[in-house]
Amino acid sequence: MAAAEVTGRRDDATGATRILICDDAPDHRALVRAVLAEVPGVEIVGEAADGDTCLTAIALTDPDVLVLDLHMPRSDGYKVLASLSDLLTPPRVLVLSSTRDDGARARVTAAGAEFLPKGASPDELAAAVRRLAAD
Repeated sequence: MAAAEVTGRRDDATGATRILICDDAPDHRALVRAVLAEVPGVEIVGEAADGDTCLTAIALTDPDVLVLDLHMPRSDGYKVLASLSDLLTPPRVLVLSSTRDDGARARVTAAGAEFLPKGASPDELAAAVRRLAAD
């Protein structure tokens, strides 16, 4: 993977782009964490395994970028996306999902999030986070 610096859109003490990973699959969270840990300028500030915990973690960690699965227990990714509009400074959102439903992709992009399939390469994941951090 190419090591390109990521600059956060918020001014915090470390200058790092703060990432929150929300996915009910522990193996997938670990994979995303491992990929993003190799990207300079990225700090993983938390993880959540369901939508309700994700919403709490957003409030507690104030991430710059949220990496979000759509299909999670308690509250799904769609509910999380809808709840972000209530925030003063919502995070940018990268939805990583295994869904092949074009309607789901349309809902994600209509909500202002970027969509990437779970099978995307580490370089594609890193590039998507860099794009979102730069916005």
